[in-house]
Amino acid sequence: MNTIKESINSFWINVFWKNPNHLWALKVTVSIAFLLIPAEILFHNSFIGTTMSLGVVAMALGETDVHPRGRIKSAVTAIILFFITSSLVELLLPFTTYFAVYIFIAAFSMTIAGGLNSRMQGVTFGTLLIFVYTMLGTNNAEKWYYQPVLLTIGASCYSIVSILLLHYRPFRMLQEQLAQGFHFLADYIDLKASLFPSNPQVQILIRNQLAQKNIQLSQQIETCKNNLYSYSEESGPETLSTVNIYYRKWFLLQEMQERAISSHEQYDLLTRDVTNIELLEGFGQLMHEIGKAMNIYADSLLTEQTYKHPLSLEWTLSAVKKMLEEEKGEPHYLTLSLLMKNLMGLEENLRDEESHSAKIDVTVFNTRKPERNSLATLFNPKHSRFKFAIRLSLSWLLGFGIMQMFHLEKGAWILLTSLIVFQQTYSATRMRLFHRVFGTLLGVVLGVTLAHLMPTISGQILLMLTSIYLFYYWLKKNYVVAAIFITTYVLASFNILADQGVAIMLPRIIDTLIGGIIAFLVVRFVWPDWQYKQLPDLLMTAVIKNKRYFESIYKGTVTEEEYLHNRRTAYNADNALTSAWKGMRLEPKSTRQFEEIAFNLTNLNHALLSYISAFGVHKNAKELTQNEVEFCNDVSEVLQYVTDLLSGKADINQLDSMIQKANYWEDGIEQLQNDEKNRRAGIIYNITHVSRELLVETKAIVKQ
Repeated sequence: MNTIKESINSFWINVFWKNPNHLWALKVTVSIAFLLIPAEILFHNSFIGTTMSLGVVAMALGETDVHPRGRIKSAVTAIILFFITSSLVELLLPFTTYFAVYIFIAAFSMTIAGGLNSRMQGVTFGTLLIFVYTMLGTNNAEKWYYQPVLLTIGASCYSIVSILLLHYRPFRMLQEQLAQGFHFLADYIDLKASLFPSNPQVQILIRNQLAQKNIQLSQQIETCKNNLYSYSEESGPETLSTVNIYYRKWFLLQEMQERAISSHEQYDLLTRDVTNIELLEGFGQLMHEIGKAMNIYADSLLTEQTYKHPLSLEWTLSAVKKMLEEEKGEPHYLTLSLLMKNLMGLEENLRDEESHSAKIDVTVFNTRKPERNSLATLFNPKHSRFKFAIRLSLSWLLGFGIMQMFHLEKGAWILLTSLIVFQQTYSATRMRLFHRVFGTLLGVVLGVTLAHLMPTISGQILLMLTSIYLFYYWLKKNYVVAAIFITTYVLASFNILADQGVAIMLPRIIDTLIGGIIAFLVVRFVWPDWQYKQLPDLLMTAVIKNKRYFESIYKGTVTEEEYLHNRRTAYNADNALTSAWKGMRLEPKSTRQFEEIAFNLTNLNHALLSYISAFGVHKNAKELTQNEVEFCNDVSEVLQYVTDLLSGKADINQLDSMIQKANYWEDGIEQLQNDEKNRRAGIIYNITHVSRELLVETKAIVKQ
């Protein structure tokens, strides 16, 4: 028996506890099975079970709160909104004009309310899903109140399961979010190892992939921040000490991000100058080992087990250090020794995590609260959320108009598709549209095939439960795959409900296409926010944040808390600029102004941030020499001039003289590097070089 228990426990830990997506999918599937199967056995009424299941789906998709008390609040709010919204749909749907007005009011108000905070964002999205689900099931309900009651029962059932699990493990969501951050960081480091040695043919591709992974990582760090602030707000004095442990892990994640993103030298130059190729391969292998160790650390957070530092990492570190010592006296030795010191810092962060994180004072964060927006801020035609609310409301009205014009019985799929496809930017909407349509088509083929193979009610229930499990598992991993399984879920649901699953697939495809086209046209022509219009402001913000981060390092006049803030905001600004450029590539050709310059500026800004990060990694080493400080002041002056150029405040007559001054940096830095006292001269050289290039490129964009 003990062996069986151990096997079950091991299976649970490895499959569910280490994989939050599996755990989320299991919660939803168990909740639906608990409602659907008894309804079929006891009432022989498929409408009851399938309707309650939709309540589960909506509640799960709208779940955002991470604290047990916060989750109770959001669940109560959602259940009330679900019942009111569903009831109004049932009562007003027969009256076309009134219902059209209700569509606009509901879509607009819920979208605006979703911008208030993360809790309302989830609750309102779930409410809009309930709106559409009620429309789809209206013809199947004998009484108007059946759907509102059944949908809220399903939502309540899932909430109970979710809240009980969170009560049993109150810090589970923090562990999941932080573990995800460390997994993203491990992926970043593992990919960066491919640059040691660097292959010029694939270097640009790898750097683009690194930029994308850094966006993921920075977004996850922001998610962790908001969740920690949520915990601080909801926690009492007795639990704040535990919350502070996770604050320290959050700071550790940020410190390791700085080490990971840092660049000490251009990778192609490093590969060219270092004759001992095995040494560079050793650095790459060391980074692979650090990535593996970081994944182990992330899993230890999820399982609450003690982290065991891998012996293979220590062996690899020792071997690379020995190889590096043999390179003493070579021109590249100083650069590689700084890189080694950085990687040793990553290894030490993992090995002595507890003693390292204990040095950080996190009590100042106990009074922080999650980010919130006021209604006055959101009710502004210039605000992106306001524009988004208008676009979604308009797309729903157009969808409802087509539904009425062509008498589409299940035309609510049009509204559902618009809701799912609609994103705040054109590029994101375009990508989601492709994924949704492609996934739906594949799902129809798979669903029809499986429906014929499993024609019985029990077979359809099995297909339904399997599909919803796989949908939630893949939802955050691959939306195309998720769209496939939500389509098979719908097919199985309608087969159970009225044996019409296969029959509704063609209308489902048509409605999906109509809803997607409406969303695409609205986001294309109604208040479009083309990225080229955002680029100057985004670039200016990125340069300002980089300058502030840089000055935090070499001036040393800020507190540790201010330094962490300056570093994090610099990363976020760089990611916003990178995302804008990536989005521009998917926009219409007529709107891709400054595309080439934007590409250069984005790469230069990211390179600048990487070199500043390397500078920050070594900020606690020996004090900078006076010559190093003078060069740093010159860089700050140039970065300030770049921001003034972008804002229109600069004296344009000084531009050529500023560029000429920057051109003389090369000789000065070479003299700086000849003195062994200036140990960080190489890093400063890279920063000055990129700053000069940034100034030249900014001149080009300002002239255009």
